[in-house]
Amino acid sequence: MLSGTEAAAWGLIHEAVDPGELDARADALTAQLAAGPTVALGLTKWLVHTGAGLDLDRHLANEALALELSSRTSDFREGLAALRERRDARFEGR
Repeated sequence: MLSGTEAAAWGLIHEAVDPGELDARADALTAQLAAGPTVALGLTKWLVHTGAGLDLDRHLANEALALELSSRTSDFREGLAALRERRDARFEGR
């Protein structure tokens, strides 16, 4: 048995919070994800969901497809521009 703090320190979970902080932290994380590049996040979710049942070659092919699709989005170009200009990205979900 591990505490949440130990599990986070070992990298088994993303983060451990006190029960009283859970709702606020969940809301903050939800807002952060919603403001992100939604196509890329959706493709990442798809890769995680389907990856366990695939052999390595098929999974790598799916990763290549996800990269190709996400690199064609406006959000991809915005992310690169924001990095180049040293500013926060303003993703639009396109």
